[in-house]
Amino acid sequence: MKTPNTLTSFRQSHLNGVINAEIGLPGDKSVSHRALILGALAHGNTQITGLNTGEDVEYTELALKSLGVDIIQQSPTSRLIHGKSGWNFKQPINPLYLGNSGTTARLLCGLLASSPLNIQVYGDSSLSQRPMRRVMTPLTEFGCQFEATPENTLPLTIKGSSKLEPIDYVIPVASSQVKSAIILAAMNTKGISRIIEPIKTRDHTERMLQYLDYPIHFTLLESGHTQIDIEGKHVFNAKDISVPGDPSAAAYIAVAAMICPYSTVRIENLSWNPLRSRIFSILQEMGANIKIENIRNECFEPIADIEVSTSYNRPCIIKSEDVPALIDEYPILSIAAAFAEGTSVFHGLRELRYKESDRLNALYRNLNLCGIETHIQDESLIINGIGPKPIFGGKTINAGKDHRIAMAFYIMGLSARNPLIIQGTDCIQSSFPHFIKIFDELSYLRAVS
Repeated sequence: MKTPNTLTSFRQSHLNGVINAEIGLPGDKSVSHRALILGALAHGNTQITGLNTGEDVEYTELALKSLGVDIIQQSPTSRLIHGKSGWNFKQPINPLYLGNSGTTARLLCGLLASSPLNIQVYGDSSLSQRPMRRVMTPLTEFGCQFEATPENTLPLTIKGSSKLEPIDYVIPVASSQVKSAIILAAMNTKGISRIIEPIKTRDHTERMLQYLDYPIHFTLLESGHTQIDIEGKHVFNAKDISVPGDPSAAAYIAVAAMICPYSTVRIENLSWNPLRSRIFSILQEMGANIKIENIRNECFEPIADIEVSTSYNRPCIIKSEDVPALIDEYPILSIAAAFAEGTSVFHGLRELRYKESDRLNALYRNLNLCGIETHIQDESLIINGIGPKPIFGGKTINAGKDHRIAMAFYIMGLSARNPLIIQGTDCIQSSFPHFIKIFDELSYLRAVS
């Protein structure tokens, strides 16, 4: 069922139940994109289970099919990919439409940089405003060429080359998407390419390559930076890939359980990658009742089960160094901060202006609309929480085509005396198709004012 364009969020009590990543919680979106791409490059067949069913991942799958990759859908969350043993792509008949998926756009740039094809990619109005220069710059150093708008946004034509030269590149802005694009280009470039990462970002690509026995090497430098060496032109064998539950999606369920009275929610088979689980350690620092159990590893990714219950929240101060590990979680962290007793400060949020929307401004505007005194100072967001009492509500929120803003303010409405109406919520389909169904199943009672 498609997510409707307008949702009404009511005050809730007693959220109780179990969410399993294989049934309700979406598969990790970052892992899903990379599983499809690396499965397409592998020698042999890759069985993927737990795939994210959102539109963003679907656009990656459709793009690969347009490039000649044989992908068989066995169930909504299962795919069988017949790998091409390398970069044996065909020229697609039409330009590739990528919807609102920035991950698809940037990873495809890296994937296609070493293919002797001219491929145009384009997206919706939101994706067409997002910056692409940061990924175009290193790929141009390899020898790839691009045709883009004067603002270096989509639509974009990728003019790949089979004669790329390896590069040494220091990533100037922390971005796992840029890092992954460089890795994909380096994999089909003869020689060793080197990436220096000053600030550690999500490492799903590197972990999956290690799982697939691809020659990728890491060195921790005296500076504290991470050096990644990628040996090019290696064929690697396919392996089955199990996608864990998405911690960014689970954070919405966790905060809902924290702010709704008498709630206990268990989330199973959740990605516990240390560069993704920071959101839960922050929530614990704020006073969240979170039990962590059954930590194990699958496909080089840590996985855990957690249980979250109603909590009394303290404010928090988040430093700019945490931004790469929390980049997608600030909207829901802002809701947790709104119901904390005191002032929370999130530093270094410049990158939030370049997501699906200007998230920094969207949070500032909509939190104030809901009666939460909020300020922007330089690149910091300051939220004066009201404690555990409900907000008055009765407001209309414009999500601005941003799925994380839409979901965050739906959660805020669970503690509002009067319903919150959130407009533009069909964008939730891009990452969390069963979002509303999950809350319908977890909800026991409608709380009275």
